[in-house]
Amino acid sequence: MERILKAKQITKKFLTPAPIEVLKGIDLEVHRGESIAIVGKSGEGKSTLLHILGTLERPSSGALEICGQNTAEAPLPDLRNQHIGFIFQSYNLLDDYTVLDNVLMPAQIARKPTHKGSVAYLRALNLLEIVGLKDRANFFAKLLSGGEKQRTAIARSLCNDPDLILADEPSGNLDHAHSQEVHSLLIGLARDFNKSLIVVTHDKEFSSLCGKTLLLKDGNLSA
Repeated sequence: MERILKAKQITKKFLTPAPIEVLKGIDLEVHRGESIAIVGKSGEGKSTLLHILGTLERPSSGALEICGQNTAEAPLPDLRNQHIGFIFQSYNLLDDYTVLDNVLMPAQIARKPTHKGSVAYLRALNLLEIVGLKDRANFFAKLLSGGEKQRTAIARSLCNDPDLILADEPSGNLDHAHSQEVHSLLIGLARDFNKSLIVVTHDKEFSSLCGKTLLLKDGNLSA
């Protein structure tokens, strides 16, 4: 099976306000189509680990490989844009842009054609239809409900057809009903599009839907 991500002995240390080692030699391999939930108490470093795996933050030591590329040598913006889709708890949408413009943002950053009728444009519309928001395509993002915003973020994460989706507490701001909707949608899309998925969550119901659950505790990751 194709390996999408390999992390080897990843550590992370912070020096202020007091020296602390948050991650103590994390090893992780993720293959195409795998879904992995990372769970643990608040303050254990789950989001820090996810940011490192997504190349948004550098580890203190260790090696990270994504789709065969060593992240210490690869141009990270290009690598992220081509291979990784992100979903955040706070949605990170541009409120004064339309839903469609938000979904197309990764394609625009990659300097792909996004005009009406382009491949990216048609893909974005298709993704909005899949997440049930095609009728909201021209609404400003600030007019959406929380559940609709997160569904928009899910569609955006798939815009550039990435290999890996990273989700940080994607239902943390939602009520139970909308959380279940987002969980089912995200797991289903990862499966249907054959994407690898790593999700940080406190939700046991969500983690149970993933193929594997790993616990981050005292700086170590274990099954």
